[in-house]
Amino acid sequence: MTDMNCIVKLPANPLTATGLATPWTVTGCDQTVTPTFAECAAVDPATGTIGIYSPLLINEGSTNFITPVVPTLPTNAVVGCCIALRFGTNGLTTTLSGDTATCTSPGTALGQFAACNAVAFFAATSKVTVAPLGTGLNGVPCYSTRSFQIVDMDQSDNVVTTFLMDPNTLKLAQKTVANILLLPNATDVNNGSDNVLLDLFYRPALGCTAFTAQNLADPTGPPVGAMALNEIQANRLQAPPIAEVPPLDDFVFTQANVPDFFKQVLYRESVFQSAPVQGNTSAESLFYCQNLLNVAAPAFITDLKFLVNKTSPAPAMGKDLFSFLMQRFATAWPALDCNNLIPLTGNNGLPVAGPITANFDGNGVCISGTFNTASLVQLLKTNGGPTTEALALSATATTTTTTTTATATTTTKATTTTKTTTTKTFTKTFTGKFTKPTTKATTTAAAATTTTTTTAATKSTTTTTQPSASSTCAAKYYQCGGINFTGPKCCIASTCTVQNPYYSQCV
Repeated sequence: MTDMNCIVKLPANPLTATGLATPWTVTGCDQTVTPTFAECAAVDPATGTIGIYSPLLINEGSTNFITPVVPTLPTNAVVGCCIALRFGTNGLTTTLSGDTATCTSPGTALGQFAACNAVAFFAATSKVTVAPLGTGLNGVPCYSTRSFQIVDMDQSDNVVTTFLMDPNTLKLAQKTVANILLLPNATDVNNGSDNVLLDLFYRPALGCTAFTAQNLADPTGPPVGAMALNEIQANRLQAPPIAEVPPLDDFVFTQANVPDFFKQVLYRESVFQSAPVQGNTSAESLFYCQNLLNVAAPAFITDLKFLVNKTSPAPAMGKDLFSFLMQRFATAWPALDCNNLIPLTGNNGLPVAGPITANFDGNGVCISGTFNTASLVQLLKTNGGPTTEALALSATATTTTTTTTATATTTTKATTTTKTTTTKTFTKTFTGKFTKPTTKATTTAAAATTTTTTTAATKSTTTTTQPSASSTCAAKYYQCGGINFTGPKCCIASTCTVQNPYYSQCV
């Protein structure tokens, strides 16, 4: 398959009741395989009454769908919409066509994300009553979309919208109580990443609840969450440090992978964030990475007991919620150039590519995370110690201790072996699938053997060895290149392999 440009054609007056209920048509992608999602919110600026409506997107020319519900909009409603391509397709862009007069990002300005009338919508929400964040089972305020515990390499990039698809007939429908009865075999299809992760997985695991509002397609049905609600709540209630779209978010790059200030401004205003400061790229990037290291990584440890064995948003990527978060963080760290902005030394005194290593089984499913820095290892120890899912990098790479007496010799050899494989690309699967290339690292646990023999000598020897590296070339499995990387650019007994523009590794 080749890279796709998903083109969403908006009907006339798309932000009116009639326009919202007219199916939005898609070409370049198949809505039954690689769908694009739209999620709209309508607010009455005088009262703060707000409702959520998800237009139904169908393949151009298709008749295989249940006719959408015509919504009753709040009086004097101001409507804003977000359109997002489902990650994990081969699609790289979402283009808007048709009546795009109200859209702040028509065309491919933001790649896989676009918004219509977002600035005007968010400006009209000052009277909306926002649900409190609450306090989680971990004893701290519940997380929002701007908590560093939630964000990844491209935050605020998705919607909470879910639609129905019958797997046998491929008929599509809005998710309403009535349509669930009409399509009893239908499955939910939704748009993964930050918003779904927060509302449907992370918040429930910590005993927190999502901010919801009336579903205008199903007024008597259950309330629904939405990206707009998450961003309004985060705008009002998120305490510092506040995560906002960073300059190295891949949605705000130029085609040459260079940060584009205009795109960053456009993206931030589309999701109700503050305007960035021009010329502040380095400081913003460093701030983002520092808080991934100092806020997000420790929280995975203190939240560990609430995350292990909880349902994974993507079972093909992580066996449970904790493991899913491990691979997600390990992907984001080099993608945001954090490995170059904040060079780290591991608990064994050697350079490490990041604070967390994701460990995968033979099927490419993350099964655990290894915490690499001394402070994270110590935090792990004070919170119950390493487990089969939360591992700690050992103090030394290899330690051999031999003790011999006149009558008996006991030889104990403890070896920790780390094996890293790279350049595997896999598919992230929520109910909707998304794909991002990433580097997989697999760490095997220490293996110990004990042998008892008899000898006539007395000898005691302790030897500690670590992987060696020349002064000019990097050892196997270490970084050897990438944008702004100033370390060794060659490898010892291995090949420097490009993983992404910011990270190459000796393999």
